[in-house]
Amino acid sequence: MSDPTTIPTVNSHIHTPHSFSCFDSVRHAAELAAHDGVQVLGISDFNTVEGYAEFGEACAAQHIYPMYGIEFIAFSREDKAQNLRWNDPKNPGIIYFCGKGLDNPVSFDADSRNTLAGLWKGTQDYIWQVIDKLNTVLAAKSISVTLSYNDIRSTYAKNTVRERHVTKALFHAVAQKWPSADGQTATYRTIFGDTAFSGAVSDSVYMQNEIRNRLLKAGKAAYVEENIEGFLNLHDVMKLILSGGGIPCYPVLVDDSIGLNEHESDPATLSSALRAQGIHAVEFIPLRNTLDHLKRYVSHFAQEGFLVHFGTEHNTPELYSTVPAARKGAPLDESMRRLNYRSACVVAAHQRRRRAGQTGFVNARGEVLVAKKDMEEFVALGDRKIREATRRQ
Repeated sequence: MSDPTTIPTVNSHIHTPHSFSCFDSVRHAAELAAHDGVQVLGISDFNTVEGYAEFGEACAAQHIYPMYGIEFIAFSREDKAQNLRWNDPKNPGIIYFCGKGLDNPVSFDADSRNTLAGLWKGTQDYIWQVIDKLNTVLAAKSISVTLSYNDIRSTYAKNTVRERHVTKALFHAVAQKWPSADGQTATYRTIFGDTAFSGAVSDSVYMQNEIRNRLLKAGKAAYVEENIEGFLNLHDVMKLILSGGGIPCYPVLVDDSIGLNEHESDPATLSSALRAQGIHAVEFIPLRNTLDHLKRYVSHFAQEGFLVHFGTEHNTPELYSTVPAARKGAPLDESMRRLNYRSACVVAAHQRRRRAGQTGFVNARGEVLVAKKDMEEFVALGDRKIREATRRQ
């Protein structure tokens, strides 16, 4: 970091064990990011900010600048009724949505804290149902494994249990009870109802995905439908993010390998819809896209003045590089890396000013407070804070 002309590497979006991730711990995430050369890292767990203190300490130990984020799932009844999709390819009306640069220490008001607690309870009630149904399936097939919410929570999760924790627990339970590959294969054939199954039962990542796809997905034996009516609408999600001091940010899917969703079919249409909602930041997970396809959307949003972030998620069992890259590992070009860093500088300045009791990038209504003539000075503040945090003596 001694050369001020270098572009620091930014990953604006990872999940940690506080929701679900491939990392063994928050510390593991920071260590891997440092090993990969990432200098700015953003935490973005579902419905929780419980990992903030741990994340900040882990990043400081690795000379990484921490960005404090969060992710929610919103629901639009109008889009559901019209069969219109945002960034969920299978569920019309579902909107994954992020916040960037929240306050640490957290600053949610009482209503927001109650809302977060309600969201947590709703997700955990759902997981209890998943575990109960999965245990019923296992018992019906005479598989002598019984999963426990409390055991899964204490062994594999950080307070919040998610569906992938359940599949991880079942994988390890089968491996422990049937140590041999033949025994595990026979057991999975029974569980899956597939006498021809012959997968790599020792491959943890492969088997966790198989368990989830064969048992927990829609139409499968242990599937439990979530009550999407209990999700917040987009307005309330944005209100919650702003209450925590954050910047609302829409995660753009645009996965051209599966076809584009209705709201994302054209970058101009999408940017207009987001502006109408008072959204000034977007985020891409580039590994979903070819580089050329990604550039088309990124260029448009940059020209429209949006903050543009790039992340990796890491919310599956697979462990891969923490450096954002397009499909098949294609590296982001210099313009994208500069754009990513500039957006990170805005978040860093926002975090710094909020911590000092001053105004940030947006106010409590989500309105941008930084005039165009003052933007370079704002970015420069964020750049100084990042380089101070990442400087090694």
